[in-house]
Amino acid sequence: MPFAPSKKKKRRSRLTEATLTLTSMMDMFTIILLFLLVNYSAEGIVVTNPRKLSLPLSISQKTPTRKLDIQITSEDIIVEGVKVMDTKDAMENQDYSIKPLLDALNENTKKVEFIAKNNPSFKFTGEVMIQGDKGIPFILLEKIMYTCGQAGYGGISLAVISRE
Repeated sequence: MPFAPSKKKKRRSRLTEATLTLTSMMDMFTIILLFLLVNYSAEGIVVTNPRKLSLPLSISQKTPTRKLDIQITSEDIIVEGVKVMDTKDAMENQDYSIKPLLDALNENTKKVEFIAKNNPSFKFTGEVMIQGDKGIPFILLEKIMYTCGQAGYGGISLAVISRE
């Protein structure tokens, strides 16, 4: 039969504490931080899709870059989040150039040129991204593209949903 532990040994076993050292915690947080940085992708831009807008599907693999944003819903034409005019009014217009859209684009050009004057690294590229609802008539898209060209925005990209 083994010997019974002494009172001193019994007391010692009850007083032991487990602590986590600061070095171990820093190692854990560093590993978590590196994991999040590796898995976070900041490639491309975030394109917001309004509720009233249904983009067409495409097999395009090119990621979008930041450009002037024009949204064409079934009801409105929106430039950078600001409603320019109704789609119905643009369709009824007999002229190919849409005056309110042309004014909004020229106003944006003035803003960009002012920024470029104060910041030499910033330049006017004349690029625009059109987010058009898949249900709009092609003649409306054609008028908007023509108006963009008249305002000096020759680099036109169409936003689509990529199907993989």
